[in-house]
Amino acid sequence: MIVKGPLTSISLAILAVVTSAAPTSPLNARDASSSNGTSNNGLTDKVSWDGYSIYINNEPLTLLSGEFHYYRLPSPDLWTDIMQKYKALGFNGASFYFNWGYHSPKRGVYDFEGVRDVQKALDAAKASGIHVISRPGPYINAEVDCGGFPSWLMNIQSTTRQNSPEYEAAWSEWLTAIDKKYLVPNQITEGGPIIMQQVENEYSSNVSKEYMQAIIDKYKKDGIVVPTSFNEINNHSQNFINGTGAVDLYGWDNYPAGFDCSHPSKWGTDAIKTYREQHMKVNPDKPQALYEFQGGSFDPWGGPGYDNCRTMVNEKYAKIYYKNNLAQGVRIQSLYMGYGGTSWGGLATPSVYTSYDYGAPISEPGLMTPKGYEHKIQATFVHTLTKDITATTPFDVDGDNDALVYNGLQSVHSDTQFIIVQHNKSDSDNRDEFTVPINTKDGSFTLPRNSTLVLNGRDAKILVADYDFESQHLVYSTSEIFTHQSLGKMDVIVVYAYEGEDGEFALKAANGSAKATDGDITTSSADGVLQINYKHPNGTMPIEVTGAGDKDLLLLVAGYNSATRWWAPEVSARERVLIQGPYLVRDAKVSGSTLSFTGDIDATTDILVVAPDNVRSFRWNNKSVKLQKQSNGIWKGTLTFDKPNIQITDLSKATWKYKAGSPETAPDFDDSTWMVADHQDTNATVAPETKPVLYADDYGFHTGNLWFRGTFKGSSDITGLNVTAYSGDGSAWVAWLNGKYLGGYDVGSQVFKDLDLTDDDNVLSLLLWTTGHEEDGTKDDRFKSPRGFTKVETLGSNTTISWKVQGNLGGEDLADPVRGAYNEGGLYGEREGWHLPGFDDGDWESATIPDDKNRTGVSWFRTTFKADVPKGYDAPLGLTFEDKSEQRYRALVFVNGWQLGRYANDLGPQKTYYLPEGIVNVNNGENTLAVAVIPLDESSQIGTLSLEPYLVLESGKPNVGLVDSPKYSKRK
Repeated sequence: MIVKGPLTSISLAILAVVTSAAPTSPLNARDASSSNGTSNNGLTDKVSWDGYSIYINNEPLTLLSGEFHYYRLPSPDLWTDIMQKYKALGFNGASFYFNWGYHSPKRGVYDFEGVRDVQKALDAAKASGIHVISRPGPYINAEVDCGGFPSWLMNIQSTTRQNSPEYEAAWSEWLTAIDKKYLVPNQITEGGPIIMQQVENEYSSNVSKEYMQAIIDKYKKDGIVVPTSFNEINNHSQNFINGTGAVDLYGWDNYPAGFDCSHPSKWGTDAIKTYREQHMKVNPDKPQALYEFQGGSFDPWGGPGYDNCRTMVNEKYAKIYYKNNLAQGVRIQSLYMGYGGTSWGGLATPSVYTSYDYGAPISEPGLMTPKGYEHKIQATFVHTLTKDITATTPFDVDGDNDALVYNGLQSVHSDTQFIIVQHNKSDSDNRDEFTVPINTKDGSFTLPRNSTLVLNGRDAKILVADYDFESQHLVYSTSEIFTHQSLGKMDVIVVYAYEGEDGEFALKAANGSAKATDGDITTSSADGVLQINYKHPNGTMPIEVTGAGDKDLLLLVAGYNSATRWWAPEVSARERVLIQGPYLVRDAKVSGSTLSFTGDIDATTDILVVAPDNVRSFRWNNKSVKLQKQSNGIWKGTLTFDKPNIQITDLSKATWKYKAGSPETAPDFDDSTWMVADHQDTNATVAPETKPVLYADDYGFHTGNLWFRGTFKGSSDITGLNVTAYSGDGSAWVAWLNGKYLGGYDVGSQVFKDLDLTDDDNVLSLLLWTTGHEEDGTKDDRFKSPRGFTKVETLGSNTTISWKVQGNLGGEDLADPVRGAYNEGGLYGEREGWHLPGFDDGDWESATIPDDKNRTGVSWFRTTFKADVPKGYDAPLGLTFEDKSEQRYRALVFVNGWQLGRYANDLGPQKTYYLPEGIVNVNNGENTLAVAVIPLDESSQIGTLSLEPYLVLESGKPNVGLVDSPKYSKRK
């Protein structure tokens, strides 16, 4: 049954019984009833649900979440900064992947100290009022090495992600470590932020229900009582809704724009418009959930770069797709990503490079984006209208333009209607005018009544009708609503549309009137309805309305750009104040007659403030601000941006030191301490073509650069060497024979002939630059793909080659447990600690960058730099490479010992590397910068390096302490 127009209380009662969109299915047998008529999992009623939404402490909630990876931001104090930005942009939830491999360098070893202190991440969420969806895997995908499995798991025989005693023993060890100490105590039942716990990840084909059930049983045994969730990789398999392995709150993932950022104007599909129908078929008694919805895109080695991804999944994408999710009844939406961050060290899988900016609402260096502002506008609307928008049923809307699609939603709690309009083709750039009929308790209307309503290109609109807000009754608005609030003697509402577009705003008002203090409006009144017409300005136009509700109304009509800088921070439960202008408003507090804001500005900024009647003074970041109150109740003033004197070392003038770093290529190099490579069998998914096994993981070396040295006797029968390297995308390898360069290559096979062999021992030195391990999304142990050489043989002879292998110092027994398993590889300089602060490079050769010498083999460059950012400012730093792409070399960037960049000059696309505060001392302290250059050609020169802020902000961000960065003297 489809219902049109207004619904009375009687029709609502009928609707709850007969409409296909209402929750009519019997409760899952697992469910229990809550006192408010909702269902729960029988373990806690702190989180419950009905067929529309979830409830937290009996309050309905539209959960707008964003993915956050604490492990991609190795500066724990910045986690609070990001969570504050989540809250400011309207997120009320964060989805946390917990990365097994990040915490476990060796079986039985679990590290939650320093940058791995997940308690600090959970505390940051709680302090900002952010609910957490906990996702501990065991498998997470996430474009991280091994999909989040620890590297040591590659050496078990059993297939992972299936039900087996060997694999279960491993993942149970992980869940015991993370659940009992961190996740159980941080559940909402214990006063923490965790409201759900996901089981596995995108487990949608070749599934084992027994494996899923075993994880659920483990959660319960450990003390997890919040609802379990699951994210189907698509919405068709219908796994784990009922039966063995079923979760409490099923949902799915969707990425409608795809991942090809090289065509940023092309979006992949319009299939998301069918969500409601599919959901009602498979799971009608639970809220519709999108546990991963596209918030950006990853970018591969050699890709177009994240600027393209940000263009592809931009604020217009957010307008269309996120509003469509509302139209389809989605009330749990988690964007992947909310903040992407950095795949520092060897954290990344081969499909991505160091930056994981993702084109997310918050950029890699923590900056605001147009999409972030759009999310704030939509989210503030949703949170303002929580009661009505969380529970709705659909009805037909007969719009007059067939190029558009119209979704009507009726609140089940009131007469309020929402009409969501978008193009039939989501990527349409057409300008389309349209009208829509509405039936309200105040009469029937065709909108707009005497103006133009338009979708101009990639846009979508949410029109609201029959809505009671504060002391007012809105008949309809063709402008979209940002928020509203009652502020003492007056009500206020902010509406918006693109600059120059018409708007109509109609109130129930028998004797109402309206006037604009700055701008042109027209009004008409008939049948007790006051209609106000206007054009959306370049800025915000105040309109004073009297005689409509019990209080006067301040109608703030904003153009879109002005709307993006309106903020509505809560000062108490569901009580907001309004401020327009700042780059970022983190929070607000009212104390007596003083209203205090915390936030950031990027320039001198004119501000507007609408506050309760009792407010008489204002503070910004703990400083007094003088504002003047206007006759319409708006306070006006200016936040002055005092340009700071930021001092950053000019790297072109820095004192650089150089040292050659590949003694392993010399025939007489002492490799007596290296691991003998003599294995004849392997658990890797690719069988070696020659023996012994030359896969580094089999010998306990899992990340970064890897060395293999083979020794063999010379013979006149030997006509050449045949070598096949195996590694991930973006990998490369270099070969030397008896110290002579043979060549540098992408992974694959090479035949070397015309060799200069000795009659005695010959040494083949192979250096493999790796880019991490594959994920295991296909559940076929693909993450066990080898890193090494599948074939090394002499041609013309069956000569035996004896092998040694070397990776990071200590292998799984880390030489540097503070920075962890992904920070170091097997370069000589890494093993010797050349990248660490405090290393004595006094006997190194002087050098300059850009370099003017051709260097062969691995080259190391070291310098120190200072960055002095005055207190009260934020100036996130980036290190930028500039060079000619024909120079074929790779480089590692270490700052204070932390590997913050893997650079591929010949491949790209990344040139700038984010250096987070906390790792970098920005308070005029000395920082150590080390760069290891690995030429693929026989020699190369490194180009220009520069340090610059991404942006300078006067900022109210929390203090950021220095991360523990052990010096060379502390090395094991």
